[in-house]
Amino acid sequence: MQFIDTHAHLDLKEFKGESETIIRHARDSEVVNIVNVGFDIKSSQNSINLSNKYKFIFATVGIHPHGAKEWTEEVKAKIIRMMGEKKVVAIGEIGLDYYRNLSNPEDQRKCFRDQLKIAEEKNFPVVIHCREAWSETVRILDEYNLKKVILHSFSGDSLIANWAIKKNYYLSFNGTITYPRKDELHNVLKTMPEHLILLETDCPYLTPVPLRGKRNEPAYIRHSAVKIANVLGKTLGQVAELTTQNAIDFFDFKYDKI
Repeated sequence: MQFIDTHAHLDLKEFKGESETIIRHARDSEVVNIVNVGFDIKSSQNSINLSNKYKFIFATVGIHPHGAKEWTEEVKAKIIRMMGEKKVVAIGEIGLDYYRNLSNPEDQRKCFRDQLKIAEEKNFPVVIHCREAWSETVRILDEYNLKKVILHSFSGDSLIANWAIKKNYYLSFNGTITYPRKDELHNVLKTMPEHLILLETDCPYLTPVPLRGKRNEPAYIRHSAVKIANVLGKTLGQVAELTTQNAIDFFDFKYDKI
């Protein structure tokens, strides 16, 4: 079986001094590709650096809504430049976060729209972060003609999922699918076209059951895949195969088969 972690943060301080061990553990656990996701200038550059060091790691670049207050023309120019790096496969994670509101909503909307416009102009895939802002996220995304979109760490309800499916957006599932009282998320998963389902960890966060409470890492993606297999009535091998192919189709990168 082969897995692709479509959303990781291996450059964060939680992995400091251990990244090589964590990456080796992932490979030993049949994780064939990892997408390391940027959320500000520093993490975007770190993701590029990591992707240049390991052929099976790819990068995204972008400004998270938490950092939207720092969005300037200079930052915009840096993101556009980074998008030209050969291992950069998407812009993200970008979006709206009205749960923590570390940047005010107006700044978030400006930063979000500007990056969506860049993605539209350059025909670039997009990784969306949304927390407690679904109605506005939907409204803004409907303003753009985007070819490839991932709703990362999907937390929406069936209405949001149906809207996403009609737009051919991908939904990405992580350790939260294994948590108690997630019937709504399971129901969403059951309605999903198979070709739009992705796996991710969002490590070091959202560690799946039965490892909840520990630092998450790409090797733990199997636990989320097991839960998805149970919900869908499929084998683990079938879930691994379909989600791996979906990631390859979305990011258009080479399958680094172990």
